Amino acid sequence: MSRSSPNPIRVLHVDDDPESVERVAAVETANERFTVEAVSGPDEGLDRLVDGEFDCVVSEYDLEGRDGVALLEAVRADHPELPFVLFTDEGNEAVASEAISADITDYLRKGTVADGSTELTERIEAAVESAREGRARRRRLRAIDDAEEGIGIIEADGTYSYVNEAYADLYGYEPEEMVGESFTVTYPDGALETVRADVMPAVEGTGFWRGETTGVRADGTTFVEDHTLAKADGERLVCSVFDKTDRGGNEDAIEGIHTTVRELMEATTFEAVAETAVRAVRDVVGLPNNAVHRYDEESEALVPVAWTDEAERLLGEVPPIPRGGGLAWDAFEDGERRVYDDVSTVSGRLTEETPIRSEVIFPLGDHGVLLVGTTEPDAFERTDVTLAGTFAVHATTALDGIRSERELRAEREVLEQQNERLERFAGIVSHDLRNPLTVAQGRLELLAEDYDEEHVAAIRRSHDRMEALIEDILTLAREGEGATEAEPVDLADAAAECWTHVETAEATLAVEATATVRADPGRLQQLLENCVRNAVEHGATSADGASDLTVTIGDFEGGFYVADDGPGIPENERDRVFEAGFSSADDGTGLGLNIVAGIAESHGWDIDVRESEAGGARFEVTGVETV
Repeated sequence: MSRSSPNPIRVLHVDDDPESVERVAAVETANERFTVEAVSGPDEGLDRLVDGEFDCVVSEYDLEGRDGVALLEAVRADHPELPFVLFTDEGNEAVASEAISADITDYLRKGTVADGSTELTERIEAAVESAREGRARRRRLRAIDDAEEGIGIIEADGTYSYVNEAYADLYGYEPEEMVGESFTVTYPDGALETVRADVMPAVEGTGFWRGETTGVRADGTTFVEDHTLAKADGERLVCSVFDKTDRGGNEDAIEGIHTTVRELMEATTFEAVAETAVRAVRDVVGLPNNAVHRYDEESEALVPVAWTDEAERLLGEVPPIPRGGGLAWDAFEDGERRVYDDVSTVSGRLTEETPIRSEVIFPLGDHGVLLVGTTEPDAFERTDVTLAGTFAVHATTALDGIRSERELRAEREVLEQQNERLERFAGIVSHDLRNPLTVAQGRLELLAEDYDEEHVAAIRRSHDRMEALIEDILTLAREGEGATEAEPVDLADAAAECWTHVETAEATLAVEATATVRADPGRLQQLLENCVRNAVEHGATSADGASDLTVTIGDFEGGFYVADDGPGIPENERDRVFEAGFSSADDGTGLGLNIVAGIAESHGWDIDVRESEAGGARFEVTGVETV
């Protein structure tokens, strides 16, 4: 495997069966991120875990000396978070239950998959990524815990998902009492109105707000809080609070924190965040020797990105920190802040001859580390560590946001490329298929004058079916164009409008909708038309149309429905009706309801089919926002 692969995955495979060893080794071919090292026995496997670094253990159950579950228990004793996959021929409920009780990550029978290497690759990759995400989150939360500044994380629904001790103490709660509660618990009614009217719109608009608000403690007393709100990844907010009446003489530092937080949240690159953090630790905290290192996946090292002049004067060229090298790597790996009064007395440091004595290492989540040092032992005051730690927390939050934005940008670029391909495809369908079809239809009308009407009618029906297929394929392709533009739409008006665009023969429309929903008008129209067309086509009782069929469009709390009193959809077909190509009608394209499902998904809605009160079909759309 090339070491330049992103996020390499090192697998330790424990099995003495040559065929199985070869099978698991195949994951290196299936995915270039993987490196697999095989050992034959559990004791040898435990020895390798001591000597080397692995991201996952894959083991057979039937091993000499101890079985796979016993090996798992031994691994968990020293590596509680290491993913462990049992890949075995020995499979029964007792083994599975024992493995689950021992905290197995995944369990896969060798004989249950056609291509074990492919499925095993996916299982290992999912387990490792999940473990990495969990470690990254725990790193961030530990960093927040270490900060003496009150810091809380507010989710999109307005509830706290995390608060540190300092934050909970400000309001007179235990941290676990606040988690899950609405942020409104910390504001008296009058202040809450101001927050909703002025603060939240400002955060939504700029991603940042700083000012004074009134907080309320659990005992009902209030205090003036120096308050910062900053958007993190997604819709999450990071809330920082100081009690203005108890600043402890650190007014300038606190002012510097708020100014720096805004700069961090406005930064768009890792380099900008690193430079801001380094400058703040130097100027606000007063620690002139500091540097930020970034984890580089290609070299698997912490490489310097920003550093002060003092760091360069003391160290010359600021060196990178290789995997497993020194105290900084240890802090990065376990996500815990390290404070050393004299690093010259600590074993495991990267460089034996170093001018640095006092040192603090702040992990920046899974992004890198912030290093702060002095040439004097016992040099750091508690306030120094607290303030520098606050900058580390906010730098981590800013880096999380930059990564989320980068990922969103990449997703948008992929979507734009897909839309371009769909547009080209739509052009091909429209031109290269419709033109010869038009010619064929014209020639058929000429032939109709001289040939049997029965055969001509059959060909004409085939042409009509091709025309319907082309229309549905074009619609399906164009559904991928752009994001849904939602606006208030009167459902009753949309229902009446859709009825005018569908050949409904003798069917009747009953509108029982009163809601106004947020939707893309054009796409909602298409959804309703396709549902109505499906009802008419499948509810027809004669060649002339759908006699006596009634189609009802109505709404309910959180959704709307299109129902009919036709023959309905058999229960064993309801899970398939939204699949592309599935149709129970001889002349159906099998795309109409697939388009309906795509439109619903683009809005974030769910759609389901069930039996209507009249015994026909009822399509229910849920998760709909009403106005």
